[in-house]
Amino acid sequence: MKKRVLALLLATMMLLGLAACSSDKGTDSGKKDSDGGSGKQKITIAIGNAYKPFCYLNENEEPDGYEYDLFQLVAEKMSDKYDVEVVCDSWDNLFVGLESGKYDVVSHHMAYNDERAEKYTVSEESLMYFGSYRVIYKAGRTDISDLDSLAGKNMANAPTDNIGKALVAYNEEHPDNPIVLQETYPSLEATIAGIENGLYDGYTHTYFDLKTKYLDAYPDADLEMSDVPLLEDEEDCGTYALLKKGNTDLQADFDAAIKALREEGKIAELCVEWFGEDYSVNPQ
Repeated sequence: MKKRVLALLLATMMLLGLAACSSDKGTDSGKKDSDGGSGKQKITIAIGNAYKPFCYLNENEEPDGYEYDLFQLVAEKMSDKYDVEVVCDSWDNLFVGLESGKYDVVSHHMAYNDERAEKYTVSEESLMYFGSYRVIYKAGRTDISDLDSLAGKNMANAPTDNIGKALVAYNEEHPDNPIVLQETYPSLEATIAGIENGLYDGYTHTYFDLKTKYLDAYPDADLEMSDVPLLEDEEDCGTYALLKKGNTDLQADFDAAIKALREEGKIAELCVEWFGEDYSVNPQ
């Protein structure tokens, strides 16, 4: 009798132990599932935190900006396969996070360049277009148009960004009459004042930047913008997201979402809301 009771107790303890193991495994499985058992893949899109109006933290320390709103729409488009979170981070941390796997997609109103394409997977679809490079100069001037017209002129540009590098390349090919560049970029206000008082002959940047940050923001400034592209063989005038090198499956789904939003007119609506003009296509 005692042996039977002991056997029953041992059997009961074994059953309880198996049940506990089964419960523990179920808990572990739930932690691995990114979306409460739905089977969706969790991805994080990181944008900048201090580049208004594209990506920044607002007065409530919440993510905001054109790219934030765009990626909320992207998250909805991708919600059948992905659980998407959009977060803000500093410029440097975006790339550290992408390379470490903390972030799956990063964006910071970034143009395409060969260095980025070599190191990362670049989205095929543009998030918006910023137009060709143009020049602003004092109203009434007729001697500034294309790149050759800038030879010998004092520009409020530095050799540090995409257009600055293009100007440096021009100077290397035309050493007898180079474009004069600054060591560092003057402030926006100093650029406007310098053009108006003759310190600078002009300043070149994208159509979007010149129109929104200079002409629209300072309507009383004595400025005009050239009406032809500065460079003959400009690369694509768009901004793109970056993914970890080789992440082609996510890239395809991300691009499909952006393309659908463009075709539906959603990107155009966001551009008008944020910038007053449609930049879902390249401005002419």
